[in-house]
Amino acid sequence: MATVINLNPEDGPSAVTKIDCGTSSPKLSGTIDVSAFENLEDLTCDGNDITEIAGFYDNPNIKIVLASQNKLTGTIPPLTGMPSLERYWVMVNEHTGSFPNINGLSKLGLINVGDNNLTGTLPADLQSLGVPNLFRFNVYTNSFTGAIPDCAGMTKLQYVLADGNDLTDFTGGVEPSLYRFMAQGNNLTETAVDNILQAFVDANRTTNMSIAVINLGGSGNAPPSAAGIASKNTLIGRGWSVTTN
Repeated sequence: MATVINLNPEDGPSAVTKIDCGTSSPKLSGTIDVSAFENLEDLTCDGNDITEIAGFYDNPNIKIVLASQNKLTGTIPPLTGMPSLERYWVMVNEHTGSFPNINGLSKLGLINVGDNNLTGTLPADLQSLGVPNLFRFNVYTNSFTGAIPDCAGMTKLQYVLADGNDLTDFTGGVEPSLYRFMAQGNNLTETAVDNILQAFVDANRTTNMSIAVINLGGSGNAPPSAAGIASKNTLIGRGWSVTTN
């Protein structure tokens, strides 16, 4: 394995706005410390064996963090020290602990913490977090429990990928913008399944139905009640692809 020891550009660290580690052969491993790069905006280190990337969580200039498919461990610190953050992409790692604090990140459009070892509950209400530009909320393949967040008021949200957890409940609403809702392979109750289906009926999406997908199937989830089946049929009649048990 190749190990990053020092990053010291010829023009000095303040000149650097983007670091892209690439995917080397052999893969990079060990720790990368980017604290010297005070003007860093884009940090891309996908597809290596890096165990820690330090020195950016308090950088107000960071817009993009792409560090998927590494071996990052430990808890994810609060992201609130990065007020310019637009995309945070750390799926397929070995992070533990809870869902990170994203409160007040008004520019955040995408968060993907899927395929880690995260536990605990998810935020109860996405709108209350102050993330109005969020369009993708990916928390799949972890061990989250409790409820899928209320998505009412999130008028730019398009994707919720929460499959492969231990989620049991949903009592909120959704907006017409949301067209891909994946919650298969959880432990959703009959009431939760019914509530999700009814929420999408109430949202009344009418455009681009060929891309509209809801998946509530998979091991663990309860099948819908008769009322839920009626909602499912209504959605299918509108052009949704809907999967339930």
